[in-house]
Amino acid sequence: MTKENILTGNDVPVLIGAAQLMEDVFKSGLYRELKTATNKLETIKETIRHQIESGDTRRYELPNNVIAKFVPFPIYNTDEVGLKEYLYDLGILPHTTTLTKKSFKEEPNLLDELIPYQYPTEYFAQFYLNKLGKLHIDKEDYSYSNDLHELSLHFLEQSTILDNRKRLYENIMLKIKNCPFLLQSKVLKSSYGTCKLREKETRYDTHSIYLEYGVDFLMNYGQVSFQSVENFSTMGYFNLSEIRQFRKLIDIQLRFVVMDKEKDIKQSEYFQHQLMRKAQLLRYA
Repeated sequence: MTKENILTGNDVPVLIGAAQLMEDVFKSGLYRELKTATNKLETIKETIRHQIESGDTRRYELPNNVIAKFVPFPIYNTDEVGLKEYLYDLGILPHTTTLTKKSFKEEPNLLDELIPYQYPTEYFAQFYLNKLGKLHIDKEDYSYSNDLHELSLHFLEQSTILDNRKRLYENIMLKIKNCPFLLQSKVLKSSYGTCKLREKETRYDTHSIYLEYGVDFLMNYGQVSFQSVENFSTMGYFNLSEIRQFRKLIDIQLRFVVMDKEKDIKQSEYFQHQLMRKAQLLRYA
């Protein structure tokens, strides 16, 4: 039996199973190349940041069509009780709150009672490396010239490598996750460590729980989903500015981002499209 090599695309004879796929990730050099590109990119970004952070603007156009910018990320202190009461008065509390296992960390006895309301469990594969596997983690200290022209070229080169390696890695991890041997045993060992099938965060049917347990249950354990809140706002249920009374801005963090100009343009176009879509929804609500 043959299988396509994850780096070359050529058919090579291999064994079947998640353990063999894990061997391929390391023997092919994919894991090391992924970690090396990640390491180099972090150093390149930090070097760029040191070169421009003393400037007086948040967005910089670097040579070779590379964009570096500081993106504001607001931090809020939310009055969850007041907000949930407001959403309940609007009749949308069950549709704007979520329940996960973390919601019941103080009362884990409730989890068994809520099993009938769980959505189907989803899984992901995760590596736990042994000494041999950890040798493939790139711990080198890289350094780069402070010249922005050279830095932008290095950024583009390593970004291309990382995007390619991430795509290959994600494809192989999807195959590992769906491996029937791993699905059955949940754990498989290889020369480089152990591969385990991990459960994603358990989620629950909030609306059904609300119908069975009532509003107080959601008031006590539910977490407001601000994405859902925003969606209901665009449908005309309320003006999003009305939510501000329940959210106090306590900080604005600046996240440093570097990307090629094409991605920056696509990102801006996407946000503009979302704003236009929301404006249209409000217009016809």
